[in-house]
Parts: sequence; C-alpha cells; structure tokens
Amino acid sequence: MSRRPLAQQRALRALAEGAKATLDLLADASGRSLKMLRRDAESEGWALDRAPQEDVAARVRAIAAMLLDHIEAMGRAALEEGRKISKSDVDTALALVRSLEKIGEVMRPEEAAKENQIREDEQLAAVLERMDERIIELARELAAQMVAEACGPGRSVAGKE
Repeated sequence: MSRRPLAQQRALRALAEGAKATLDLLADASGRSLKMLRRDAESEGWALDRAPQEDVAARVRAIAAMLLDHIEAMGRAALEEGRKISKSDVDTALALVRSLEKIGEVMRPEEAAKENQIREDEQLAAVLERMDERIIELARELAAQMVAEACGPGRSVAGKE
C-alpha cells in the first residue's frame, strides 16, 4: 500500500477539522503535485491568505459585544448622573451597529442573501394579501351596485314588481 492514500486521508481530516488550507495540505488532499497547485494558485489568483469565515464572524461578535458594553456603560452613566444620553452618542452607536450588520452581510453572503430573500418574500406576500383583500372588497361593492341597479325602485331581487 502506498503512502499517498494515508497522506491524503490526513490532509482531508485536517481540512475538515478547520486547518488552514495551505498549498501543501491541498496538494496532499487532492493528490496533485505542489508545483502544479502553486502554478494554478498564482495564475488564478487564489486567496490563500484570507482568514476563514468563522474567524470573521467571531471578530464581528466580539466587536458587537464590546459595542453593547459601551452602550450599556453610557446608559448607566447617564442614569447615575441624572442626564439623558446625547443625540450624538445615540447616532454614533447606531452607525456602529449598522456597520457591523453590513460587515456581517458581506462576510456571510449566502446567509444574508437567504435572509434578504425571506424578507422580500414576506413583503411580497403582504402586498399580495392587501391586493387580494382589495379585489374582494371591490367585487362586493360591484355586486351590491349590480343588485341595487337590478332591483331599482319598486322591484324585488328576483326582478318581479
């Protein structure tokens, strides 16, 4: 038995357990030569130095926790001093929250796309429901108008006088 399958198995396991995807590890996992992978990576511009998505998500969560601590501290200080939080402090906090949301969306495009699609679908469903209700309302008004015209003064619903 050759050593290649063992190296391949170890490389696959390392990648599955979160090891950084180096060219050496990718070569072992794929069974391709390091020289060929290096050439492909250079010609195609592979982003090998990029941190994994989980690292970015953890960083965003850490910053969000610090921001929350800061906002809570501002609120406590204002309450203790008997003053209100300034509009500029609130605006700054909101701008930071929006920035974190945008970073999160950019760093997790599939999840953000799904969330946006769900939100758009909900909005569309609400619009369609309002349209349906309006159509029913108009149909009832038209039916009432037709009955009123058919009955006229001195006529019954069956058209008899």
